[in-house]
Order: sequence, then C-alpha cells, then structure tokens
Amino acid sequence: MRRPRLRGRRRRPDLDLVAGEADRLAALVGAGAVPAAAFRHLARAAEGEHRALVLRAAAAAGRGEPLAPVFAEAHPLWRRIGATAGLATSVGAPLAPVLRSAAAGARAAVALERAVAESVAGPAASARLVLLLPPAALLLGGAFGFDVAGVLLGDPLGLLLLAAGGALLGAAALWSRRLIRAASAMSWTVGLRLELVATGVRAGLPVTRATGLADRAAAAAGLDSTAGDEVEDVVAFAAEAGVPVVALLEAEADRVRLAAVAEARLRATVLAARLLLPLGLLVLPAFLVLGAVPIGLAVLRASHLAF
Repeated sequence: MRRPRLRGRRRRPDLDLVAGEADRLAALVGAGAVPAAAFRHLARAAEGEHRALVLRAAAAAGRGEPLAPVFAEAHPLWRRIGATAGLATSVGAPLAPVLRSAAAGARAAVALERAVAESVAGPAASARLVLLLPPAALLLGGAFGFDVAGVLLGDPLGLLLLAAGGALLGAAALWSRRLIRAASAMSWTVGLRLELVATGVRAGLPVTRATGLADRAAAAAGLDSTAGDEVEDVVAFAAEAGVPVVALLEAEADRVRLAAVAEARLRATVLAARLLLPLGLLVLPAFLVLGAVPIGLAVLRASHLAF
C-alpha cells in the first residue's frame, strides 16, 4: 500500500508516543534484548513514517553503525533519544540506565512543550478575539440598518478610514503574533548535554573527553547541546564534595528541565501583559476608525436624508 504523501510541513508526531517508545526501548534492553532486536520489537506496533524510522534504527544497530544520524531528519524528540542511545553504544556505556535517563528526558521535553502550549493558549485566544472587535463593529452597524459600507466605500474619507483601520489591525496582528511566537519558543535540548556527558562518564571516560563526545553526538543527531547547561560547574562541585559526578549530572538535568517549565509559564504570564500594548495602542484606534466613526457618519447621513 502506498504511503500517502504529506504536503506542506511535515506531520507532527504523537510526542507522548515517542516518549513511550523510549520507555519501551529501555525496558526491552533492560530485559536483555540487544538494540537491533529492541528496535525491531518497537517496529511491530508502529506504522507509517514512525515504523520506517524505527526499522532504519534497527538496521543501523544490527550493522554496528552510529544511531544518531538515523534520527537526524526526525522530530527533535527522536533526535534527542537517538543522540543518547548512539553515544551509549559508541562508548560502551551500560545501555539500559542510559535509555531510562533518555526516556525521562523525553517525557520532560514533552511536558515542557505541553506547558508552553497550555500557558500561551489563553493569551493568544484573547488577542485573536480582540482583533475581531473592529470588523464585528462594522457588521453590527450594518445589522442595525446603517449604511456603514456606503460610508467606507462611497467617498474618499471613508476609503481613508478603511485604509487606516486596516493598517492598524494588520500592525496589531503582526505585533501580537511576534509576542506570542517569542513566548512560545522552547528548546528540545534542555538538559541534553548533561545527560550525554553522564553517559560518557558511565563508560569510564574522563569528563573532558565525555563532553567532547557529547557535543559531537548531539551534532550528529542535528541538535545543538552546547548552550545552557553548565557541565563544568557540576563537575567542579562533584570534585569538591567528593560525590559521584554521574548522579549530580542527572540531578542537574532534572533541575534545568523543571526550571525550563517554570520559565515557560512565567513567559506566558508576561505575555498576557505585553499583549495589552498592541491591543491598546493599535486595536482600540482601529475600533474607533472602523467602527465608531463610520457608524456615526452613517447615522448622520441617515438623519440628513430623513430630514
């Protein structure tokens, strides 16, 4: 059966399913399955592009090839899992705990994506509703029997009002969209560098070597993991405290992921206040230009005709 061709943007995968696949992969490997067999088991229940991706990973694992490049064109959540699993197999780290850590990171990334979407949804819906008020005023004036369309289209003053109101609404929509886009921004690599360095250290590598391999593994999967996670500070603290560095790296990864969720919610709270600027400075004048003034002119015109 021919797979349907996707048009436009690539279809967004079920992110909860991807995180669940990481859990299943960790369970299979922990039960003694080799990576190639574990990926083949996952492929049995998958379909479409998802199944093709897992089968490519199984083939690469069976041939002993790097796993990260297999996921380089997939969703960033798959790239994250591929980078971690690929690094573990290349350096000989115990795969089961590494995959459990990768599954935890994937679930945290999905939680972050959901927190961002839920937090921004309310302010974004309010902004869209307010942007509809000026056109709604025009329709309401027409519904009451006033010739608003005749005022806007029948003389130069009306055309000027229409152009000015349209420009104000367009500028407000563009400004609001940029604010919403900035508040919706998120990174799929939060905590990834810490996880990858911990993977290398699990294999017995020195921290400097593990850090270099971690950055290369992320790059091979098409991800940038070099910003945001202070691996050096964690390593220095572990050396000073005399505690295992792997546990601290994983704890720090959990901390930065929770901090990212809190920051996303804070950005959404700030967004609700910032959206008042385009709505107050542009939409309110647009409401006057496209609603109140044309309706007032239509009322005057109707009164003049009546007399």
